[in-house]
Amino acid sequence: MSTFASPIRLAALLFAVPILAQADGYTALSYGSGPDGYRSYSFTGDVDLSKTVKLSLDHFLAQSTGVKDMRQTGLRLSWQALELVSTNYRYSETNDGTFAVKGNESGLSFALDTLWQGELQTSFDLGYGSFKYKSDNPQTVAASNFVLTQNRNSYGLSQDLTSTLTLYGSHDQYKYDRDVKALAIFLLKRTRNTSKAAFSLLAFPDKTNTLGMGWRTTDTLNLDLSFSKTTTLLDQQLKNTRLGFDYQAGDSLNLGIAVTRSTASAMVNNSGVTVQPETSDNYWELTAGWSF
Repeated sequence: MSTFASPIRLAALLFAVPILAQADGYTALSYGSGPDGYRSYSFTGDVDLSKTVKLSLDHFLAQSTGVKDMRQTGLRLSWQALELVSTNYRYSETNDGTFAVKGNESGLSFALDTLWQGELQTSFDLGYGSFKYKSDNPQTVAASNFVLTQNRNSYGLSQDLTSTLTLYGSHDQYKYDRDVKALAIFLLKRTRNTSKAAFSLLAFPDKTNTLGMGWRTTDTLNLDLSFSKTTTLLDQQLKNTRLGFDYQAGDSLNLGIAVTRSTASAMVNNSGVTVQPETSDNYWELTAGWSF
């Protein structure tokens, strides 16, 4: 049985730890909706194990008409090693009924503004991830006995322009240990394009670029606008434009709403036949979070 076969138990544990240890933490629940009966449910939780160490859990479930459920669960450990440097590690398991993917990710974040004692924050991020794919459905001929390793290198930069306005960007580059283009055609015909990282993982990306802006409009309202473009191994273009609002409703309660416009270019095989037409869909998500 999978380590994360029971995310509810892990969630209960994450709630119990801060109570027993009198630690601070944060929990958020989200519900999303989209076309073709798409529904998503997600849980995230953070616990401060110490002043410099944080434990996080996330679980995501997506359902859609005519498609098997997709699940992803992750466990993350973050450490503020120095004022200049923080590090993190995340283990995840993703399953969409065809593939079971186990991921190991690590990252470093540098608070560059501490070098010159700047009033505005400047951060630079480096990340590396390795994901092991294997067939989860032996009845699927195209995926039988399939084993694949995907490696990802990530780079990110964030800069405060003012005390209320932040610009950020990132670049992800992917490599695979075998040629999977033929199988990718089979798989991309059954995947959905949303801004969720779990779906991007199963789309066999080649590279992803993201650019965004965060704006604290008032003491209680934050706005986030971002655009991302992913190019897959089949040169399909996946684009997501997301607009999100976060409202601090009280000392310990925040509410959020986000709308995402997702488009995917047509997918054509080597014979010039269109195997998936161009798509354009809208998704929205509601979030409620509690600090304790």
